Amino acid sequence: MTPPIREAIVLAGPGDATRAVAGVPLLVRTILALERGGVERCTLVGTAAPPADPRIRCAVVAAPALEPPADDGLRLVVGAGAVIDASLVCDLQRRARPGAVLEVAAAGAWVRVAPGPLVAGASGARRAPAAGTLAAAAAPAAAVEEALLRALENPRDGYLDRLLHRRLSRPLTRLVLRTPLGPNGVTLLGITAGVLGGGLIGVPGVAALAAGVACLVLSGVLDCVDGEVARLRFAESRFGHWLDVIGDTLVHVALLAGIAVRLAQVEGVPGRGTLVLLGAGVAGAFAVITWSEQTEGRRRRLGHAWENRVLDGVLSPLTTRDWYAFPVAFALAGRLSWLVPAAAVGANVFWAVTGVVLLRALRRGSPVDGTSFP
Repeated sequence: MTPPIREAIVLAGPGDATRAVAGVPLLVRTILALERGGVERCTLVGTAAPPADPRIRCAVVAAPALEPPADDGLRLVVGAGAVIDASLVCDLQRRARPGAVLEVAAAGAWVRVAPGPLVAGASGARRAPAAGTLAAAAAPAAAVEEALLRALENPRDGYLDRLLHRRLSRPLTRLVLRTPLGPNGVTLLGITAGVLGGGLIGVPGVAALAAGVACLVLSGVLDCVDGEVARLRFAESRFGHWLDVIGDTLVHVALLAGIAVRLAQVEGVPGRGTLVLLGAGVAGAFAVITWSEQTEGRRRRLGHAWENRVLDGVLSPLTTRDWYAFPVAFALAGRLSWLVPAAAVGANVFWAVTGVVLLRALRRGSPVDGTSFP
């Protein structure tokens, strides 16, 4: 196993200390990306003093010139004007080999992993990055931001996020990056739009329904934007996480309340048996989703087993805002009274299938060490 790379050397170019990339000075961005990729010490070559930023936790020193270390420990060298992210750093950590030089380049930017005496030499063969972002800060801002946004793919996105919300969020995120609006402000706007949309669903008439759908779509887009802005600006926070969770809950409740009002006005209230079945389905779904999240680390030991592909690629997206599409579709078809029975059946099928697949995954155990789970 290759020891992790704990030290990096950043070659600073003219203007790198003040040049902003997605609202963050390039040197600060580079240090934070290295830090999140496991680097504990950074040497900045060609700059008078390290940047002062409270988010920087690793040790940072400045040096007037590059002096190759004498030991053979691997260093990660970032070329002047290179824009990187933590995913690229983690990928280089995985691909590096003791004593070998690994160099990747794209669009004039480069990053090198090399043992101490070779940090100043070229590898002779530059490869394209296998993961993450590597771009030149001198490129047009829109191109650099687009590259960073593409690397922010969220494996937990639902189908609606992939097909619609992410396509609309990226250009909106680039606009927000040019304003002082922070991720929490975007979250509050999304909550407002979602609650308004849920309320409009309960207002009779096609116009109110269409407006409600539009507000819910906007809320979903803003729910993507806040995370993109937070990650691009390195502005994630525990408060932001809980604000997002609370906001999602408020929007869910508003939409369910709107559906209930619309049902009472035009469709009629479902029978007690249907409501009991729905309650059982919701409780079962909540239980297996919680179980899946708590055992995710154990499941990962299976690698790319089909159970994990089904759980993460098919069933997990159904727990996102994708469910909004169902009440909207039933309402547009004028069959909202069918929604509750359909949801009652669907929720029970969901938790039963998810439970079986999850149980299979946990019982299979790890193919690496041969252990199994009870």
